[in-house]
Parts: sequence; structure tokens; C-alpha cells
Amino acid sequence: MALASAPALAREPASDACGGVRFVNGRVELGRPLAPKGEQTEACLKHVASVLVTRPAIRSVTVAARLPDTERLDGQGLAAAKAAADILVAAGVPRTRVSAVAPPAIPGEAGQLQLAYVERPAQPRVARVGAVSGEVLAGPSPSELSPRGVGESLYTSEVLQTGPHARAELELADSSRVQVMPDSLLRLGTLALAANGKREVRLELLRGTVETHAAPGGDGSVFEIRTRGAVAGVRGTQFRVSALDDGASRLETLEGKVALGADTGEVEVPGGHGSRVKPGAAPEPPRPLLAAPQLNGPRGGGFATPPRLEWFKAAGATSYRVELARTADFAAGVKAYDAAGLEFTVPTEFEGKWFWRVLPVDPDGFIGYPSKIFAFDVHR
Repeated sequence: MALASAPALAREPASDACGGVRFVNGRVELGRPLAPKGEQTEACLKHVASVLVTRPAIRSVTVAARLPDTERLDGQGLAAAKAAADILVAAGVPRTRVSAVAPPAIPGEAGQLQLAYVERPAQPRVARVGAVSGEVLAGPSPSELSPRGVGESLYTSEVLQTGPHARAELELADSSRVQVMPDSLLRLGTLALAANGKREVRLELLRGTVETHAAPGGDGSVFEIRTRGAVAGVRGTQFRVSALDDGASRLETLEGKVALGADTGEVEVPGGHGSRVKPGAAPEPPRPLLAAPQLNGPRGGGFATPPRLEWFKAAGATSYRVELARTADFAAGVKAYDAAGLEFTVPTEFEGKWFWRVLPVDPDGFIGYPSKIFAFDVHR
């Protein structure tokens, strides 16, 4: 039940007295140590309670007051734990789900409160958060969301939301991976696995874009991503689906085949092609996706100030998406920018090692294949 002060905690509002909250492997990890009592402690516990009430899968939480033995044996430890438990109950957590204990102190550490939980979901886990960049929230409905971080579980019917400059990579229970792009809202539907390899995966994209790397499935398997006006049924391995603001849906198949269906018809979209469904219309015939642009530079090296990135024109492209990331798989620390020309100057706040790539965009917003990946280092 140790507390952590980890830089990877999901960012919370400045008023959050906890400094961040994560639920990882039975431990409630906070951004800073929690004193046995005080105004900041009470504020943090109320915040934790507000998160707990949105997670029905968490069946119980234990408050542990680790105080020096001289105080613990005098009864102050259990009194502090019970007082903290009362705060959780007053903030909405059912009393039957809260307990208090006073274990021995950790040598060399000041007295503090620690929290542990037991999770018994009514539904099997659909996904695990594998990587996070920026603010990522999840909960039972769009109006009941709380921060989620790496390692946390997602269950049937939960929704996940990414902020305007955030993204998340989800690891599904069937080993598929789904990247949720910035400003997106995804509902986790059903996920069922059979012993013969047959699977059923259904996700609902309410807003934004997801890119999926679907794991192989047995005969009769179903892997669908639904939007307001269309259904993308996986017959391949890698594709993107976008739910657009005007009600249209867009599909880009990078590998394999994907069936794009609507009430008025269906088309099969092979790798290297895309299609679109406008409200009330049939899916458009597949169109070729743009080829990856070639990068000019930098292709490595160190710089005293953030460099200018340059690439060559991709045929048919009217704009480009420039992506920079802390890792070469573009799963963590990703930042994306739009560029109208063939160059982009990295913002001045960038430091350290970054990987970069460029994706072409056609006049209708279809995104093509990503370029090769290069890296640069900024050492001031």
C-alpha cells in the first residue's frame, strides 16, 4: 500500500490536494504523501471518494494509518484511520465498502495515510490502459469521468475520453491494440473470447479517431467499431476509424480488409484504401490512400535549439500531420501538429530526445501512410 510520487501520474486540476490519483494493482497511488490529518488530507480524501463512487467494480477500500509506534500503540493510529474512513463515507462511499487499520510504521518515514482497494468487477475486463499522453478520463458515462493512468482497467460499457492534445493506447483482452487519438470519446462494448480462438469485440466511437491493430481471430470472429452512422467490421489487421462532427464516418485501411457498412449498403475496403459514409448515404467507393512522404531531415543528431523538420511533397497531399513522440512506437508522449507546407519548426519548449514522422492528408481529410521515423536531441 505504498504511496508513490511518480511523474507518470495523470494530471489533475491544480486544486487537487492529492497531486494525482491512480488505481494500480490494488493500491491507490497519490502524487504526494498523505498526512494523517489536516485540511489538505480531508480535501484529498474527498477527491478520492468522488473517484471511487464512479467505479462500481471497486468493492472495498482500506484506509491504513501508519504512525510511529508510540502513537499507534496509544490508539492514535486507528483513530486517524477511522477519521479518514469517515471522510470517505461522508463524501459518498458506502460504509460497507470502507475499513480502517493501523499497521506498523515504515522505519524512517513520517506518519501517513495509505489506501488500498479490492476490485471485483461484475463484468470481465475489456481493456487495460497501456500508455497515456495528456489528460485521459474514463467512467460509466460521459458525465461521470475521472482520470485514468497506465495499468488501469476498463470494463464493459465504460467510456474513455482524450483531451484535445491527449491520446491513449488500450491493450484489449484479445491482445489487440487501439490507439485513441486526441479529442475522442470511445465506449467499450462487449469482448468475449472462446477456447477455439473465436472472439467477439464491439466498440463504439462516439467522437474522434481510433487506430486499431487487431490481433488474429478464429473462424466466425467479430471485431466491430461502430460510429453514429456506420460499422467497420475487421477482416484485416490495421485500420483507422473517425467519427466526424458532421455525422459522417471515415475509414482508412492500412493492412488487410475492413467491411464498412451503413443502413444503405456496405463496401469492402482493402489495405491502402479508404472510404467515407455521409449521413443517409451509402459508403463511398474505396479510394487509394496517399503514399508516405519522404523525410529530408534532420535524421538524427543533437541541437542547441529545437530544429526545423523538412520533408518532400507527397503526391495528392494538401496538408500534413506532424507527430513527435518520446518513444519510437509513438505510444507515449505524443504531440501532433498540422502543417500546410513542407516544413515545421519544433516549438521552443522541446528538450531531450524526440522521434518524429509525417503523415499526408488529402483534400477530403483522409490520412495516408506515415513516413519513416527519425529522431533528434535538443541539448541546451
